[in-house]
Amino acid sequence: MKKLAVTLIFIFISLGAWAQYAGNGTIRRAGTHIEMEGEHLSPDAQAALLANIGGKDYNAAWEHARKGRRTGTGLAIGGGATFLVGGAVGMLGLTTSVLGAAVGGTVGSIGGQEGAQNGAEEGAKAGSPMITAGLIAAGLGLVATGIGIPMIVSNTRMMNGIVNTYNNGNRPSARVSFGATDNGIGLALRF
Repeated sequence: MKKLAVTLIFIFISLGAWAQYAGNGTIRRAGTHIEMEGEHLSPDAQAALLANIGGKDYNAAWEHARKGRRTGTGLAIGGGATFLVGGAVGMLGLTTSVLGAAVGGTVGSIGGQEGAQNGAEEGAKAGSPMITAGLIAAGLGLVATGIGIPMIVSNTRMMNGIVNTYNNGNRPSARVSFGATDNGIGLALRF
């Protein structure tokens, strides 16, 4: 029983030490930049770090993902703003049509039933161009947002993958296995 307790204590102490070591030298993505130990890396330091991750150069992939993420962000923000402006213009056109029909019908009623009907029809047409422009703008904004959001997600995922590749390559490996050892059966911790 003492051997089991000593072995378990040794495993927990070893894994605790390994976990502390694993944090050193890890990087994380901060927007489109890389941070190491809480500090933004300079462009030169970032390029040097990305130049050799597991024997591969990830600078081109990072730059592609960075540009794609920024483009997606621009599309999503611009598309959202265009959608909102288009919706507002469409609502203004609808309001103009309703008020135009009411005013046209009222003013046209001076000329009788036919004048009221013609006035209401002409007043309703007043907001038609704004409604059309608003619907087109809102549709374009919706499409731009629909393109921008997946671009942000996929390029962020690519950047996170590069960071994870670096972090997993620099982390010491530790394995706990149960099986035959030189002294019998037991747990083995290998670094």
